[in-house]
Amino acid sequence: MVKAKKNKALIIILALCISALFGCQKDSVLTDGEGIDKEQVFAFRERSAVLGLNPILNTTEPDNDLHAIIFETLVFDGVDENGCSVIKPAAAKDWKISNDGTVYTFNIRENACWNDGVPLNADDFVFTFRKMATPDVGSTNAWLFAGVIKNFTESLYNNGEEPKYNKKPEDIGVRAVNEKTVEFTLAKPCGYFLQLLDSAKPIREDKYEEWGEEYGSSIDKIIMNGPFVIESWNQNVQMTLVKNDKYWNAENVKLHKIERKVLQEASTAAQAFINGEIDVVTTNDPDWQKVIKDEGRYKLITKSGNAPEFLGFNCSNKYFKNKKIRLAFSLSFDREKYNEDLRKGVDEPLYSLLPAVTNVGDKLYSERVNGKNEIIKTLKEKYPDPKALLIEGLIEEGFDPDPSKMEVSYATRGTSEFSKKSAEWLLQLWQEKLGVTITIDMLEWNIMWDKVDEGDYDICTSGWTPEYNDPNVLLSIYDPYSGYFDSTKSGWSGPDAEKFSQLLAQAAECSDNQKRAELFLQAEELLVGTGVIAPTYCETSSIFLADYVNDYYTNPHSHIDYTRLYTLGKN
Repeated sequence: MVKAKKNKALIIILALCISALFGCQKDSVLTDGEGIDKEQVFAFRERSAVLGLNPILNTTEPDNDLHAIIFETLVFDGVDENGCSVIKPAAAKDWKISNDGTVYTFNIRENACWNDGVPLNADDFVFTFRKMATPDVGSTNAWLFAGVIKNFTESLYNNGEEPKYNKKPEDIGVRAVNEKTVEFTLAKPCGYFLQLLDSAKPIREDKYEEWGEEYGSSIDKIIMNGPFVIESWNQNVQMTLVKNDKYWNAENVKLHKIERKVLQEASTAAQAFINGEIDVVTTNDPDWQKVIKDEGRYKLITKSGNAPEFLGFNCSNKYFKNKKIRLAFSLSFDREKYNEDLRKGVDEPLYSLLPAVTNVGDKLYSERVNGKNEIIKTLKEKYPDPKALLIEGLIEEGFDPDPSKMEVSYATRGTSEFSKKSAEWLLQLWQEKLGVTITIDMLEWNIMWDKVDEGDYDICTSGWTPEYNDPNVLLSIYDPYSGYFDSTKSGWSGPDAEKFSQLLAQAAECSDNQKRAELFLQAEELLVGTGVIAPTYCETSSIFLADYVNDYYTNPHSHIDYTRLYTLGKN
């Protein structure tokens, strides 16, 4: 068996403290004989609803977090007792890697099965990856495996026109050695392949063919193999999950039920935590933090995040096709002030797309490049007057040099109070700094993403949660050919985009981590340095956990392991 552990420094767990008890625990606690509560129920809050249950199509952050509970792939990217992220055996009991690092062979557990009792087999994974590599399926996370699994790129982008994309899904490097053994052949060694695997949850052929496009659209159109299954789903309100009795390790799963509550507003979530309606809450609001602390009986975990927030500019837009205009909007964005005004001063302002916890190998990316990744700071020194830069760009494009004549819309990612405040803050900022009056389009989360998919936006607010810990995962989302924000969505094309793609390809072929970091820096200088995106901030989380919750370990790069969690003293 092979295990992979990430650098503990990346966790950046700044504090773990248990408050003094304000009052005593209940005199009588019903236990199950093992010293834990008889009724094992854990409730948590998410800001956004799950869009769907199909793991190869529905891959937004809320979807992925839910899929990690109801599906299980060959390995699990979890957290150990020390807060370190670690790859653990999951549906596969063990695996081996060839000496050259290009062949991974996984042995699936004999008792691994789907929630209807049908055994989980190697063919399930072969079918899943072949579907992901089928162009007309439109798998939203397939790009992660492009250039990684042998022939995957050549199949995924096979449009029948370009000779280099001449493979079919059955040609990819995934095969069933036997019923319980699946083998992956890579195009080249990939040190983060096990982390990638965690993001590819299996689908089952018979049900996929039976339900077609409805697969994952409702709880009666999905088949699951994880430790929990969905009992009920009230969209935008609550999803209730219960222990999967067919799960291979069910006897060691302590929780009976998980309640996933959708609470958009942070204040509503904080009050729900105080009322005991949820068992964990993340809030950076000092007022709510004080109220929670005054209530007592909590554990506090403070950690840095790994998911950057950024503004995306549509480079096919009549204005934003100009680099100077894009940069003017990016450089006029006051990251420190935004953090103070809207993020309570607790988050990390971003001057690079890559958050501080991002590694290249065993060292931080920022250390390897001596801080040169803070590209925005360098550009601010070069262009101290963003409005002058904007006017230059307008003149170059043949527009009226008066910025007030510009017609620019900004699409929000949600309709919460924070989204509204953030949009109004941007409107005021760009009026003051640039003389531009933007139009605000208040859009629900899924509607905004639909518009991005169609390239129907001027500026959008966006973000990305990395599937593994390496600059490649964040930079490659803007690869003009294979990234999530490819040229059809971002509008970014031409020499800079071509060079960006080439640099990522060179980094993928390079085994020297220092050289890889330098290639990533060059790529970031094209992406951030030409204003295709404007990094804004990375959230730092203060997590309040009810003190009766045990074995809850968190890490910015990994999933919560709900198979270990239990309560004592809640009932």
